[in-house]
Amino acid sequence: MDIEIKGKKENKLIGRQELSCTVGFEKESPSRKSVRDALCAALGVAPELLVVKSIKGKYGVKNANIVAHVYKDKASAASEARHLLVRDGLAQKAEKKKVEKKAPAKK
Repeated sequence: MDIEIKGKKENKLIGRQELSCTVGFEKESPSRKSVRDALCAALGVAPELLVVKSIKGKYGVKNANIVAHVYKDKASAASEARHLLVRDGLAQKAEKKKVEKKAPAKK
């Protein structure tokens, strides 16, 4: 799997870098975890500071476009959408509370 970084945009207001990359692969599309690990190794950042926003591939083409965000610290990474943090393993999924159903009233 080879990664080519196409563009970097510094967003100082939010405290992150917005990356746009292309990844080439041989067989199946790479998983989010493998893309995240490869990007962390290529950029030299800690895994808890990188969030993969999207991986988009086309049918029959052996490459995919990636959008990722690299944050300066964990506090600014928490501002990312909750479902993306859960997908990348940076947050736990919120458990739904079970509602107990009451027995119908007797007539």
